[in-house]
Amino acid sequence: MNAQKFIKKAAYEVIVKKPVEDVTLKEILSVAEVSKQTFYRYYKDKYELANEIYAQLTQQGIIEPEKIQNEDDWRNLYLKQFAAFREHMEFVRHLYSSRETGCTVDFEIASTIRFDKIILSRKGADLKNPRIIFAIEAKDVGGTYAMRDWILAGMQVEDEEMVERFRLIIPQILVPYFL
Repeated sequence: MNAQKFIKKAAYEVIVKKPVEDVTLKEILSVAEVSKQTFYRYYKDKYELANEIYAQLTQQGIIEPEKIQNEDDWRNLYLKQFAAFREHMEFVRHLYSSRETGCTVDFEIASTIRFDKIILSRKGADLKNPRIIFAIEAKDVGGTYAMRDWILAGMQVEDEEMVERFRLIIPQILVPYFL
């Protein structure tokens, strides 16, 4: 196992136990048994590291724009992501509780906007239209905060119901491209 894998494994183990704000770099380095210099070779800070782990656990192999052809594909994508959230609940919850700029909420918003732009562009949406851009950003910011609140509340609403709620927040101008 290389140093980067040790760092990721250590960060996951530490963040599962407490909010990312309370995690120190010293703790991660101690568990990983690597130096600060080694850490900074790969990451600028613990938030970049946490977001990379988050992406690996909840997006890679799940968030694949090229596989989205219809509403069922979109629904299944969300269900797979929600299953990953449940599998890594404490880690994800500790990331979403962060108020630090650049942590997971901001990362998820940026990722979702990128994803939606790929999907919408492929389906013929005019990404130079300011109304479409505004609608994408409104949907993705609102959806991410709704998802954060759902995760922090323990994901008590069933996954299928959350997918339906996400469907309901799609702005009218975007509906033809999503459904």
